[in-house]
Amino acid sequence: MFVDSHAHLDFLDDLNFVLDRAKQAGVSKIVTIGTSIECSRKCIEIAEKYSDKDLQIYATCGIHPEDGIGDVKKYGSVEKIIAELSMLAKTSDRVVGIGECGLDYYLDGHRKTSDTDKKFQRELFGAQIKLTADLDLPLVVHCRNGWEEIFEIIKASGSDPVQGATLNNLRGVFHSWTGNWQAAQKAIELGFYISFSGIVTFKNASLIQEVAGKVQADRILVETDSPFLAPVPLRGQKNEPENVKIIASFLADLRNLSLNALTSFASLNAQKLFKLPNSA
Repeated sequence: MFVDSHAHLDFLDDLNFVLDRAKQAGVSKIVTIGTSIECSRKCIEIAEKYSDKDLQIYATCGIHPEDGIGDVKKYGSVEKIIAELSMLAKTSDRVVGIGECGLDYYLDGHRKTSDTDKKFQRELFGAQIKLTADLDLPLVVHCRNGWEEIFEIIKASGSDPVQGATLNNLRGVFHSWTGNWQAAQKAIELGFYISFSGIVTFKNASLIQEVAGKVQADRILVETDSPFLAPVPLRGQKNEPENVKIIASFLADLRNLSLNALTSFASLNAQKLFKLPNSA
């Protein structure tokens, strides 16, 4: 049975049909990911409404670096949105993580991230790291073009008693991995898992495929990031949790494993990280 460790079910229409297709494909668990206060609230509602004996849905509460400004405008400050996120995470036992959060830097063009925006993203990320320690939940990390900074922030949070986290209890996953092998080694050294999305199936994803072939089995998760990043041969289409099977099959072939073997340890890793029950 497959575990889709990262999906955005609140972005998908006709959810009953989407989830039926997921069940038919053998998906038994989905973690639907919060990216703002309102989105996190919706994720909890979806997890509570749509879980059944065949498919269990869990949620995370988090603020994506691109959504933080909107939440601050609504709630007033980073401190207030973190307090709101904390209260929200405590409302349901379906909440299994904090995030997605992290750094999202555009290096050029009209969307180039300013120094002010980078500073804000770092503050927001650090605050959510602290929240994971306060709530004893894993961290779901997003990273675009900020690898060295993101590792520095994690390390600093782990050694700063003011932040409240320690590297002994800080755990999490880098979702939809896009870094190279050197970055992957640093993530693993910090105790994090690495999750592969449909990007790993793309023809131009040789660096990601290198990581997917090298990383140890007990650090791998599989995700769809639905409705984004549909795998080959569906690239460009709206993605769904049922396609986690395609990604898992690609990873199995890449590592010269059976699909059952790859699925077994990837599902076990997701259950361990998010403390999901073994049964559906």
